[in-house]
Amino acid sequence: MLKQRLLASAIALVSIATLPLACSAQDGPLRYHEGQHYKAVPQPESLGDADTVQVAEVFWYGCSHCNHFDPVIHKWEQDLPADVEFIRIPTSLGRKQALDHSRAYYTAEALGVLDKVHPALFQAIHKDGKSLYSKDQIAEVFEEQGVDREKFDATFNSFAVENKVRRAEKLVRQFGITGVPALVINGQYTTSGRYAGGFEDMLKVTDFLVVKERN
Repeated sequence: MLKQRLLASAIALVSIATLPLACSAQDGPLRYHEGQHYKAVPQPESLGDADTVQVAEVFWYGCSHCNHFDPVIHKWEQDLPADVEFIRIPTSLGRKQALDHSRAYYTAEALGVLDKVHPALFQAIHKDGKSLYSKDQIAEVFEEQGVDREKFDATFNSFAVENKVRRAEKLVRQFGITGVPALVINGQYTTSGRYAGGFEDMLKVTDFLVVKERN
């Protein structure tokens, strides 16, 4: 009788010990599959250093989904480990009139006012109802954030900003992105709401791909 009890206890302990492994296999990275939750980039290109994993958000200021996603990804980026770099890539998605939105982003970056101007540009479009399809409208947003108009004009019209806009448009085409917001992981994979299902799921897939690239 004692032997039977000891055997039953041993079996129970083995079952308990293996339970976390079973849960781990079910709930872990195996949930995410290429072609279903993310896709491989047709022309991969690493944009960061070899010892970092880069996550790039492709967005357009005129996109309402990008506007809603911005505070979500801003919160996410606050807790990134040291070996993960987060950047943004603005795009016009082929809309010629929207190229000035990309110029606005790189102008703010060059002037060191991105933290203030980036959310202000979203607000101007989605809360204040402005299209920001004219340089003067964009300049007003910058001036409201304390940027001198002459400095804005000089930077907005600079070759440096224009080159960054062209580079961004080229990368978006190269990565095969046709909708935003989208995330590019290390220049190798992309995910979006279309694949992942929602904002939080996009970030979960991104976390998985960061680990994949790290390994």
